[in-house]
Formats: sequence, C-alpha cells, structure tokens
Amino acid sequence: MEDPSVPQDPGSSPIRFRRKEIPEEKTKESWQHIESEISRKKTGKVRRIALRVLAAAVLLPLLGYASYNIYCSIISNSMKSYHTTYGEIKQVVLPDSSIVYLNANSTLRIPVEWDPAESRGVWLDGEAYFEITKKPGAGNAQFIVHTNEIDVAVLGTKFNVNMLGERTTVSLKEGKVQLTAKVAITEGDKVFMMKPGDEVQVEKHLSRLKESVNTELIADWRNHRYHFENTSIAEITSMIFTKFGYKVVVLNDEINHKKISGDLYAEDITQLSRALSITMNIQIETKDDQLVFKNLE
Repeated sequence: MEDPSVPQDPGSSPIRFRRKEIPEEKTKESWQHIESEISRKKTGKVRRIALRVLAAAVLLPLLGYASYNIYCSIISNSMKSYHTTYGEIKQVVLPDSSIVYLNANSTLRIPVEWDPAESRGVWLDGEAYFEITKKPGAGNAQFIVHTNEIDVAVLGTKFNVNMLGERTTVSLKEGKVQLTAKVAITEGDKVFMMKPGDEVQVEKHLSRLKESVNTELIADWRNHRYHFENTSIAEITSMIFTKFGYKVVVLNDEINHKKISGDLYAEDITQLSRALSITMNIQIETKDDQLVFKNLE
C-alpha cells in the first residue's frame, strides 16, 4: 500500500517509499550504543592526556637534572681549584702574577683561561690574602673576588677576605676596593668604597665598618701568627674549628668568661694548644678530634 504522506509525481519513476516502524526498544538500544561509543572515546582521550601529563612530570625533572649536570660539568671544566686542608697554608700565583695566600680549610677557584680584554674574577670559600697586580695595558680593568655573601671589586691592591666563620670580613691594606653585599642588608650599608685601614664585616643581614685597623696584622696568619685583642673563648673555639677542624669542649663554665689579648706563634694545633694553655692558665687535652679545656688540677 502506498504511503499517502509521500507526494507522487506522475512523471517520476515508479519507485515507492514506505515507512518502517522501528520498535522503541531498538531505538533505545541504538542510542545507548552511540552514547557508549562517545563515552569510550572521551575516556580514551582523557587517558591519553593523563599519560602525556604524567610523562611530562617524569621527564621534565630528569631533563632539568641532566641540564644541571651538564652546566656543572661545563663550569667545572672551565675552572681550576686550589684547596687547603685543616692547618695548611698555600701560596697561589695567578696567571696575571697576582699572589693569593690561601688559609687553612679554604678553596679558591679561578678560570682556566683569562681573557685579557675583560675583568678578572675568582671565587673564594674560606680565607685568603690578596696581592693584586694592575693589569698591564688594561686601564681600569677590575679584579673581582666573589663569595656567597659579597663581591669585592679591586684595582691593584692588598686586602684580606675571611669567611671561615658565620661572618665575612674584608680588611684593606693598600689601594682601593668596592665591597657590595649580595645578601639583603637591613642594618648598615650594602655598598662600601673602602680605603686603606678600613675593615667591613657582613653577618646575616647586618653590615658594619671599622676604620683605622692595624693593617700590618690583618694577614699575619700567613706567618703562623695569631693576634688576640680582648678575644672571647667563643671566638677562639670558632677559629680552632674552622682552621684546624678540632671541636673545643669546655668543662668548666668559668673558662667561657675568659678573654685574652696578645700575640701567639703556632705552626700546628699542638703548638697553639700549648700557647693557649699557658696564656689562659688552663689545661688543654687532645682527644681524637677534640680539644678539652678545663681548669688546672
């Protein structure tokens, strides 16, 4: 039977269309299948995105670590290091004929190649005394000492940098230097233009300037001489640990209140212990890597 809802053209081909009724259950089943396919594809897409994110999370740190190692390798290969052990003093002659005296337990790093057209720079961890030559034909080319806390820009001069303890101290004997603190300073200046006899101390967020210090004594450690001026036991014990690697144990509290002044000569920890024992009138015993301070028996 022809479907009366479909118009019939007398000139058309004798093709007849008939509507076919589809059961409601079949329609629901088809829609469920379509929704299932859409859900499956979305789930697959989400899974692929999640895998990509996970891969990035794993690979990026690895790439960063690899890049850091490559950078460290490049830096290491481009630098030459000088190191002193506990109780050791070393003299280093730089390529420009400047001289550096490296105190105990210290490290100096310099570039393998020095570009004559640029300023010179070295990196210090510990204590060193510098005798810097002016760069021939380089005009005002600077010599820069870098540490974790400060930069010291120099034009031919003699000065000492001490960062063996918690405080960084720069003492100027000759010439002119500009000291710039690299840490945040809340009390004191951040930049100092130092003149001979000046000493600048930088500790945590504090900086201070001392003027007219005795420049003849600032690097007497090169000759194994120690100068004390109303120096506390805490300062002495800190010096002993940083220079010789010995921890000081004080058995009697009254010793902690002692202060000493004077000059001592000592080439090693044995001589220093003997000199301190006589000066402070106490007994000092060596036990493994410790010095024990106690009252005389």
